[in-house]
Amino acid sequence: MTDKQFFIASCDDVELGIKRNAKLEYRVSYRENPKAIFFIIGGFGTNADLRMMDFTRRQIAEKFNVMAVNVLYHCFCCRVNEYDLNYSAKRVMLEGDKANLIRLCQKVGLPYENLTTMDALEFIEKSMEKEKAKGALAKDFKIDSLTYTLVPPNEEYQNYGIMAAIDHINVLKHLKIHGGGGG
Repeated sequence: MTDKQFFIASCDDVELGIKRNAKLEYRVSYRENPKAIFFIIGGFGTNADLRMMDFTRRQIAEKFNVMAVNVLYHCFCCRVNEYDLNYSAKRVMLEGDKANLIRLCQKVGLPYENLTTMDALEFIEKSMEKEKAKGALAKDFKIDSLTYTLVPPNEEYQNYGIMAAIDHINVLKHLKIHGGGGG
């Protein structure tokens, strides 16, 4: 079984006039003389643990004697990956998230003026435990409005799959021109 990883130039977002600042990555697995090229298009959250993606690609290549391909397309990394931060979205608090945090703190009587965005959840949970222990909050009180925004790496963004579709076409073109090592 052969496994390869490629980083190639893809395209800029011509429609929005946004230049792409990262190479397009794709991975292939195949046995000698594969019969076909088979694209595996990962769903929302596939980037959370790429080991599963790699395992699935290898299994398909082995079982069906195809060149199995995973494209880490535009905005692929839209979920948090605890195993490899290079493929992880980052948790950030945008203005709407900050407004939710302030409303929650006001609701339960917690200070929020000096609260940094990334320690907010831990601070609120510890403070609520103390307030519940004192009887100031109902024991079954739960947070229902704290939000974070997940921001993908490489300044990528959701664009209805247009860039992702073009990325798959560019990978197929690259494989056709360069062979990808297959038969």
